[in-house]
Amino acid sequence: MILSILSFLFISFGYSLFEKLKDKKGYTVFLAHHLKQEKLANLFWWLLVMLNSITSLVLIIGIFSTLFDFYLFSPVIIYQTCVINILILLFGQRIAGDFQGAANLGIYLILTILGWYLQVQ
Repeated sequence: MILSILSFLFISFGYSLFEKLKDKKGYTVFLAHHLKQEKLANLFWWLLVMLNSITSLVLIIGIFSTLFDFYLFSPVIIYQTCVINILILLFGQRIAGDFQGAANLGIYLILTILGWYLQVQ
């Protein structure tokens, strides 16, 4: 179960990172339009890339830790990193007025909290 949750989160955050890196110009235009902050779109892009990079790295380490039963750091750090990333995204969606996007992030948050709970048990 834990491996499935970690894999799902890694695919979600990892692919999001890939999309941002693949089309920086398109994504910054999207951010400028979505957040109505054209001057800050590039800064937001860098922030999202850094957050997704850290989260993806921590998740891939968590997947290998679970598979091979070795732990470089506490598994709780994996979920804390995901929760922080999701909350920052949620905050951005709420500021942008994208209530449907904010609601969709709730699914990721619930899944992350479930993984956290199962890991601690």
